Amino acid sequence: MIYLDSAATSFHKPQEVAEAVYDAILHMGNSGRSGHEISLTSSRVIFGTRKKLAVLFGMDDPARVVFTANSTQSLNIAISGLFGKGDHVITTAMEHNSVLRPLYRKEAEGMELTIIPCDEKGTVRYDLLEQAVKPNTKGIVCTHGSNLTGNLVDIKRIGTFSREKGILFVVDASQTAGVFPIHMEEMGIDVLCFTGHKSLLGPQGTGGMCLRKGLEIPSFCVGGSGVQSY
Repeated sequence: MIYLDSAATSFHKPQEVAEAVYDAILHMGNSGRSGHEISLTSSRVIFGTRKKLAVLFGMDDPARVVFTANSTQSLNIAISGLFGKGDHVITTAMEHNSVLRPLYRKEAEGMELTIIPCDEKGTVRYDLLEQAVKPNTKGIVCTHGSNLTGNLVDIKRIGTFSREKGILFVVDASQTAGVFPIHMEEMGIDVLCFTGHKSLLGPQGTGGMCLRKGLEIPSFCVGGSGVQSY
């Protein structure tokens, strides 16, 4: 069989990935919940993964790598937590529904939304960015690579523009993480959302987001344990 659907999920996974998952099931406990060795081993592996992702994506604080189930969850957390009624957000016509649907929901709640079109070759109309900005523009949310056409977005260009304007920049790297170089600091990215099961070659049900220092997103869900119990 010749498999041509790796943009949906990578297959076959490397043998090392299968072995790592198998080993985790056999030998790792619940991270952060106990002081015994198998729990500590799990915590070390998780933080080690955060460190590797921080290096891969050009950020200097591994503690600001957040694990989620996939890009859809990461994008929903970022969009729902950062933008609200009265804000204005810019996006593009290249977006996946994981970006568009959360934005449409926020628009129904009173957020303003501008969608930058593409030209006949599927390239974002960068020349329209300047005129799209309003006094209440809070962020730009865009994909790094289209899941339909394969067109890449010049995220460094948009990130530089965002920083000059004092606008948040959220990037959907679902199709590009693990394939094309991404450096959050150099590209002006505030939030990078990614999935683990595509070109990062991880199992399904893995993903995350990286946040720049100083940016806080309200809790998306609550529960679990902590230092305070009621």
